[in-house]
Amino acid sequence: MAYSITDYERPSVAVDAAVFGVDDYKSSTMDEKILKILLVKRGEEPFKDMYALPGGFLRKDETAEEAVHRELAEEAGVTDSKIIPLKVYSGKNRDPRGWIISAAFISLTNTVELSTAADSDAANAEWLSIRWEVTDKTEKLIISDDETKLEIIADEGKVIKSDFPFDHGMIIYDAFKKLQDEVRYHDIIFDLMPEFFTVSDLHGPYQMILQKNESIQAFRKRMTPKIEETEMYDNTTAAHRKSKLYRRKKEE
Repeated sequence: MAYSITDYERPSVAVDAAVFGVDDYKSSTMDEKILKILLVKRGEEPFKDMYALPGGFLRKDETAEEAVHRELAEEAGVTDSKIIPLKVYSGKNRDPRGWIISAAFISLTNTVELSTAADSDAANAEWLSIRWEVTDKTEKLIISDDETKLEIIADEGKVIKSDFPFDHGMIIYDAFKKLQDEVRYHDIIFDLMPEFFTVSDLHGPYQMILQKNESIQAFRKRMTPKIEETEMYDNTTAAHRKSKLYRRKKEE
């Protein structure tokens, strides 16, 4: 029997992106780099005014990758990011609007100043800090700023509580676990760095993502084959002794 596209019902297809970046954290006693995640505040129902991942619907004659880049530009003003395919989410009740599947991606970028297009369905975009806590059985992702605290709790790899709409808590959890694997095995930590960085800049996000407790001396020694020293110094801090800037070694 010949195939006919009209013989099958078709879902709407969306894209969502878990966008990670590294930003400065300064206090009276601390000056370090921390991991952040990009969220948008929804401007329309369902879930109006709730924080969610940036994303939207796939247009005709557009690839999923093109759709992600378009949505990030429209909803957040992010135009230069590395994207990595994550997973397709197709739960039966994932979206109250109907049968909608989502192709999700991880995106890595600098924590650029954000902007939201006037015709976007997002009200605004924000960077929030993200940290990972682990107990004997459960994992918790805490996403926060001065006014907001959102949690995702997972038990044995399955999300059991989320403060996010749709299945975005699951997507964020899966994206963070994927980020851990990429940092651990493929040195993707460098994609979160500017071209030039200090060892401390690299050390902070690495420690947070993998929950390692490694001295900066041991970390520097382990990273030596992967980074090269420059003749430049970090002039952004008030420290008496300026830190050397490094860059990633080019693959031979």
